[in-house]
Amino acid sequence: MKCTRISFLFFLIFCTLGFSQQDYKGQLLDSETGEPLPYVNIGVFGKGIGTVSDEEGLFHLPIDKSRLSPSDIVQFSAMGYTTLKKPVSSLEFVYNEYPKIVMQPESVVLNEVIVTNKGAFEISDVVGYQNYGEKTFGYWKDNISLGGELATKIQVKKGVRKLNTLFFEVFANPSDSILVRVNIYETGKSRTTVGKNLNSSNKNILYTIQPNTKLAVVDLTPHSIYVTDDFFVSLELLKVYGDKPIGLVLAASAEKGTYSLRKFASMDKWERLTQSAMAYHLNTTYYSDSKRAESKVAKAQKSKQNISGFIFSSRRPLRNVKVTNLTTNQETFSNEKGRYQILGEKDDIITFEGDGYKKMTVILLDKTNINMNLHRE
Repeated sequence: MKCTRISFLFFLIFCTLGFSQQDYKGQLLDSETGEPLPYVNIGVFGKGIGTVSDEEGLFHLPIDKSRLSPSDIVQFSAMGYTTLKKPVSSLEFVYNEYPKIVMQPESVVLNEVIVTNKGAFEISDVVGYQNYGEKTFGYWKDNISLGGELATKIQVKKGVRKLNTLFFEVFANPSDSILVRVNIYETGKSRTTVGKNLNSSNKNILYTIQPNTKLAVVDLTPHSIYVTDDFFVSLELLKVYGDKPIGLVLAASAEKGTYSLRKFASMDKWERLTQSAMAYHLNTTYYSDSKRAESKVAKAQKSKQNISGFIFSSRRPLRNVKVTNLTTNQETFSNEKGRYQILGEKDDIITFEGDGYKKMTVILLDKTNINMNLHRE
């Protein structure tokens, strides 16, 4: 009889725990087209409860009512759509289907026009932070949920600049592949908080980190993102492929006087990490009317060395392979013998692109002669 009571008590506790947490799920759709909405941020603000919808607009959000009040709000937020809010008390819990939830597209808002008397000279400028072999890193482990972000403040000289390319290094990735979204934020009112998202293209900046990715190169030019002051760059977790838990390790910078922000799920609060910066760096175009600034860049260009070598595949030289220095925006092509030549210096990033071949990216070290063997796609 005693054992029966203990078992019954355990059953009651188990049932109580089971009923306190429920699976809130659904499918998010565009109210006008009926199309699924992928990668929508969903969560209860500041509670560490959040997720992201998948490619079909489907989502699962565990709701623990013991941690929430009926007046707490679940928010649905997506670029180009009006934020949708639902009180916890109004949520519909079902088991065998995904209730449809529609979101309203926002009215088309033209990109902000930046008026400036500068712009006579376009200056290629690399900003942000890099890892120069230091054993410093940032990582995501299995305690991060979908929608979790890792952001770093990029300090720049005031003035109009366009963001062209984002780079970050991957130290380790035990997962199959990881899909992330790049977010560019202005600084908030306190300058230590995140402000509005500066990507007004209404198109997500997506990047898939493959198992063999060492250097990530993200093209930002299609999104026409301009900044005039310091800003934040963030990587947001959207999907983990395969069965292995996430253990992504990214390069960080040892530079002093920097800081980063992180949150563990969609709609969670940002947490500040002092004396730390992820090694996010960007190739930008700075607009200036200063001849002095132009001459400074020209002088820096003169200090660069000729980087040369041969490009081949299966021991055959490849012609018309585009070689680009992403740091300076200079490009050239290999000749009929597969030979190329381009200006560069240490830490410049060089890409090699040929039709039908996998794109290769290298960071220049001290060598001035680099031969590249390309592999077919």
